[in-house]
Amino acid sequence: MRNSIIIICIFLFITILPDIILYLGYIRHMHKKWPKVLHWSLTASCFLGIFIMSVSLQNSENCEQLQIFMWFDWILLTIYIPKFLFSLFFVANKLLNRFLSIHYQFISYLGAGLAVLSFFGFIYGAFIGRFDVETKRVEIACNALPPAFDGLKIVQLSDLHTGSFRANSIFWKTAVAKVNAEHPDIIVMTGDMIDNFASELNPSTIEELSQLKAKISKYAILGNHDYGDYTNWPSAEAKKANFDSLKQRERRMGFHLLIDEHVFLTKLTDTLVIAGVQNWSKPPFHCYGNLAKAMSGTERFPYVLLLSHDPNHWMAQAVHYPNIRLTLSGHTHGMQLGIHRWGIHWSPAQWMFKQWDGLYFYQDKALYVNRGLGYIGIPLRLGMPPEITVLTLRRR
Repeated sequence: MRNSIIIICIFLFITILPDIILYLGYIRHMHKKWPKVLHWSLTASCFLGIFIMSVSLQNSENCEQLQIFMWFDWILLTIYIPKFLFSLFFVANKLLNRFLSIHYQFISYLGAGLAVLSFFGFIYGAFIGRFDVETKRVEIACNALPPAFDGLKIVQLSDLHTGSFRANSIFWKTAVAKVNAEHPDIIVMTGDMIDNFASELNPSTIEELSQLKAKISKYAILGNHDYGDYTNWPSAEAKKANFDSLKQRERRMGFHLLIDEHVFLTKLTDTLVIAGVQNWSKPPFHCYGNLAKAMSGTERFPYVLLLSHDPNHWMAQAVHYPNIRLTLSGHTHGMQLGIHRWGIHWSPAQWMFKQWDGLYFYQDKALYVNRGLGYIGIPLRLGMPPEITVLTLRRR
């Protein structure tokens, strides 16, 4: 609840402040009345829409309604982020003129340019960026890796959020084809298969994702969205039934669901351990995972691959286990917005997570954070494209 209030307050700040600035700077000086009425009517409509959507979505299992809500969010951001940028530079220009007698009209032009750029960026992110799947290849070396597993190829998927895409068979077909073209030994899915409801994994999507092929096996864990914590259930029994249904559907797709447990992979005389925990997160997210339970009985094995949805779990607990050599996480989405070009690696996600995208090291341990295939909140990916990760384990 606290997190939702913070998000709503930020959203209100971004929306109402530009409207006030634009009104004071331009619209109030107009002689005709209708521009003023139109300006505030549109502002009031936005706030009314936010309120109606927020209330109605809490009790709805209607995925179409979720789609409407996300597209409504996208429309608001596509309008108001450019407004906010323009207003920011407009105010900066006015302050320089007033207090320092500096007249740099290019500041306002710069604000206008950034506003136009962000407007078209949001359009690109919604209609192209969220489908533009990137395959990232990473080699991770460790001297504790058993020799027989040198060259083991793992494909990591994360945060599919199938309810956001609905039954978009073309997207899932493309993603499955990209994964199968890698001929992985193992496929892992590191949580958030759905947004809220098990029914989002409809028969069509289950059929598509069942086509994922791995030489050895497919493993999955649960993410924060998989528990149904973000909706109001009529009863605890209904919530449990939804959760149980999700687990059944994931198993039907051929995934071995690791719930605070581990499995052994044996090749020749060597053994590699794959452990998976339920969602472990810091507030405001719920914490269900029990790493001690998942690791019990693995003490004598030198290499454990841990699947844990939230990357915060790595530094909080995982690095304290000497034999957890590699942790695979998701959760952050790279905030679906950022830049990773020209030596710049930035996203608002770094304000919330120390490890938020890509490969990280601590002593002889590694963490990889996958940006996810799906999206949540707004139907957009800009500068942080959906990701399929191909990890090859090497013995140093």
